Amino acid sequence: MVENHAKTEFQVKGIQVSITDEGSFRRVHILGKHVNPEVAYHCMESEFKTGHSIETITKIAYSKGKSFRDELERSENPNYMFRPLQIFLDAFSIDLKNKKILDFGCGAGAFALNLVKLGADELVGVEVEEGLIDIARLRVHDFYPESRFKIIPIQYIDGNYRLPFGDAEFDIVWPHAVLEHVFPNQRGFVLQELWRVLKPNGTFILDGTPNGLWIKEAHTSNLFFINYLPLEMAAFFARRFSSRVPRNQSTENLLVRGFRGSHYWEISKYLPGAEWVGLQTRKEFSVKIKSWLRESDSPIKSAMKKAIGLILLIIDPVLRLLRLPQTAVMPWLLVVLRKK
Repeated sequence: MVENHAKTEFQVKGIQVSITDEGSFRRVHILGKHVNPEVAYHCMESEFKTGHSIETITKIAYSKGKSFRDELERSENPNYMFRPLQIFLDAFSIDLKNKKILDFGCGAGAFALNLVKLGADELVGVEVEEGLIDIARLRVHDFYPESRFKIIPIQYIDGNYRLPFGDAEFDIVWPHAVLEHVFPNQRGFVLQELWRVLKPNGTFILDGTPNGLWIKEAHTSNLFFINYLPLEMAAFFARRFSSRVPRNQSTENLLVRGFRGSHYWEISKYLPGAEWVGLQTRKEFSVKIKSWLRESDSPIKSAMKKAIGLILLIIDPVLRLLRLPQTAVMPWLLVVLRKK
């Protein structure tokens, strides 16, 4: 690593990173194949600004490698996470203030940081990877040094391990973009344990997880139809035809990356007594459409998004007849449950 008063430079996992301290922000330049969510999955060069400290930026880069920019965009680009969360919370009239909230699987802290920005004042994060715990603490502290955000290391929930909390301890339990990373045979244990720590009349929110019954597996391989194949066959096709999956990647590692999404029927199976708020509000489609539309969209792209949104709204009467929430047929789940 080469460092002076204004600039820090280093190479990690095939990318060259240069961080320039501009006082109120840091300018980051990346050279080498990396994920730029606004441009391309395989971007060769990009530059952006961030309010995070050099220490936080460096630790995220060493942890995330080519996904380094994507991770930082989650807290720096309001269209990535903050704005969709704000639209969702407003639509479902969810207030984060004066609520004890569990951020299950908080990772590197991007989601926690956005929740604090949106008013969360009693937030508890849990995470199994020790390296991410330190990053999450630094990340929230960079912007909110007086925040009451706490993070607790946990083990994998496998039917024997229980979360270090009492029954009915949280007002809101929120596994954001987590369930797809849990092995399918462990999901029942995880969901039931999360339900245990939720208060009566509390709110359970599950979002950011791909629908495992959707026509495209967009999370890991970006391939069509493999969600309908047996696991080993799907993994074979992913290794063979996806530019995002290394040829030597094991099926287990694919599952860890989030290769198998969840779906309405899986969640209903493990939480049979839950009240599906979406059955009454019918707001999942409108939330997703509003989050999807952006001012930067071209006229053609905007028209295409609106057309897809219209199709989704047209099929809602059929879902009503079948007593299904709209999220059952959405590419990414948006689940809001209430504990009776």
